[in-house]
Amino acid sequence: MADKTISCVRTEIDQNKIESYHQLVEENNNGFKDIAKQISLAGNEVRLKILWLLARDEFCVCDLSDILQMSVPAVSQHLRKLKDNNMVDYRRDGQTLFYFIHPEISEHIKAIIKESFAQVQINI
Repeated sequence: MADKTISCVRTEIDQNKIESYHQLVEENNNGFKDIAKQISLAGNEVRLKILWLLARDEFCVCDLSDILQMSVPAVSQHLRKLKDNNMVDYRRDGQTLFYFIHPEISEHIKAIIKESFAQVQINI
């Protein structure tokens, strides 16, 4: 197989363009970190299934445990990670906590998750 290294031969540089986009990247650095963290969390198969379910309805841990055929502690651990990163929230009804997608979850993450499900023909 031939080596296909990528090279760049620039005939002229647009320094203003370079500097303005560099500035934009720097100004949005925290946002990139937040989105990357959320994508990383959603990239776990179990957490992705949980997000998919919670995008459709709210569930208690026991419901999610039964649906996913996992132990309650295992599901709780995934929910904790999602909650700690503001991807899910819950409401209390007596002693039961019902989880749902956090209303302030990044629109970028919602779009990525929805598009990802669409690409593999999973209905949301």
